[in-house]
Amino acid sequence: MYFRNLVLCAFFVAIVAGLFFSAYQAAFITPIIINSEVYEISEPAVSSQVEVWAPEDGLERHSWSFATNFLLCFAYALILLSTMTAKTSVNAVKGLFWGGAAYLSIFVAPALGLPPEIPGMEAAYLEGRQTWWVLTVILTVFSLWLIAFQSPLNKGIGVILILIPHLIGAPQPENHGFVNTDPKAVEALISLWHDFILQTCVANALLWLVIGGLSGYLVKKYIYSIDAQHV
Repeated sequence: MYFRNLVLCAFFVAIVAGLFFSAYQAAFITPIIINSEVYEISEPAVSSQVEVWAPEDGLERHSWSFATNFLLCFAYALILLSTMTAKTSVNAVKGLFWGGAAYLSIFVAPALGLPPEIPGMEAAYLEGRQTWWVLTVILTVFSLWLIAFQSPLNKGIGVILILIPHLIGAPQPENHGFVNTDPKAVEALISLWHDFILQTCVANALLWLVIGGLSGYLVKKYIYSIDAQHV
């Protein structure tokens, strides 16, 4: 019963959050990506290369975006709901704080070293960026847990740990900027990039508030009630 309710709650959260995020993405983020792709430099065609599949613009693209967002939100909701059940008092309001902490850990902290990128930007090797991202998320989550729930000494340790990834520094590309070096293209891409950073920051903040608040409400209503019945 407990596991079933946990999964069903996560599924419901993923549906609501996925639809919300996908709608925001379609309205404010996807147009920036499409406009950025106009300035990408096409590589010469090679006859031996296999054509890479990509969804068509419009309904197909939005459908695949929702499917991806739903799976991601489902995983996030499962993790957050499972963590919340370890505490004895969580509700919708406290869930917003949990969502805010997740936003800081999974989006803000990594973005300080690896800002969101639009198509056509120079980037460091993927493996290095992935390693730094994972390290940053793990240390930030652990640090916030120490700061929120542990003794003053451990809170101080948490403050130190949260700074470590940024003292190490995120991997950077050899050449900063855009693949397309035409001055007019660079000017347009810089404007699009700034808009992209702003919109992804807002979208992810709203996403985590939805996931956190809704998860807190569902934990109180459907998870804690099971525990109370077995007391």
